[in-house]
Amino acid sequence: MKKFHMIIDLEKCVGCFNCMLACKDEHVGNKWLPYTDEQQKHEDKWICPELTERGEAPYTEVTYVTKTCMQCDNAPCIKKYPDVLFRRSDGIVLIDPQRAKGNPDIVNACPYGNIHWNEELQVAQKCTGCAHLLDQGWTEPRCVQACPLHAIQTVFCEDYQWDQLVETQGLKPITSGENRPRVMYKNLYCYNKCFIKGAFAFDKDGIEEAAVGIKVELLINKVVVAETETDFLGEFKIDRIPKDSGKMTIKASMDGYDPILVDLEIKDKSVVLDCYKFGTDELGKPAVILPNEHANELAVQHMTKADAEETKEAYGK
Repeated sequence: MKKFHMIIDLEKCVGCFNCMLACKDEHVGNKWLPYTDEQQKHEDKWICPELTERGEAPYTEVTYVTKTCMQCDNAPCIKKYPDVLFRRSDGIVLIDPQRAKGNPDIVNACPYGNIHWNEELQVAQKCTGCAHLLDQGWTEPRCVQACPLHAIQTVFCEDYQWDQLVETQGLKPITSGENRPRVMYKNLYCYNKCFIKGAFAFDKDGIEEAAVGIKVELLINKVVVAETETDFLGEFKIDRIPKDSGKMTIKASMDGYDPILVDLEIKDKSVVLDCYKFGTDELGKPAVILPNEHANELAVQHMTKADAEETKEAYGK
């Protein structure tokens, strides 16, 4: 039988909160019994993007991690309260709105924190996957329908097809996966991995220039494990590094100069390096803060024609 699954793409979510608003629109003030009673207006959020940051100024990244009921196959909540929660044949986990009344401890049965206590109605509640709409012939829940960038998708398929999709798209559970969640994440590295970011420069005729297109290597125990090049601002980024990876070295190579070696350690946060200059112990200025003339020229090449002409006119070039 085809079952309910959900894919959440962290690279696409921009934190517009349309999913949460659509959920509120569907459930606040509406009783969809026997699926669920009405949702509280403000306190409860059955689906909600949560902001998380990586890096530090001037190189930071913001990711929104949309969290909701994981619809687990091996659901701890069902194991703890088998008379209150149940799984449908399509895989959706529901709470009996009558049997869930008067017991706030039910909230603690979800390890993800996705069961909520409705103080007004004194009942435990959670996302239903809009089961009442699916049973009427809808092909997707309101949250999926409302997402403008398709960061949330529902997939109805056989389990073996889902396993293939998980492998081909690189889907990951937000935790260990031991509860076999039916909600999986794409590009989860934006949330649970680290990056190394930095920049390189050199002096040319007394003017600091961005070191463009130079080779940057990541070494662990003197073995190269990743390689990239600097961009037109002299900046580089190496991503998807597991947390607590330990000590490693960044090696930057540029013709005519000795390599620059920077030792660092990856713990639980991304590492942002200074701007290093070839041929000197002095630090350069990060291009993201103060672009040099060469970087400005290259930046103009990446602009639209109208923007490029406006920029040249503003700088008298």
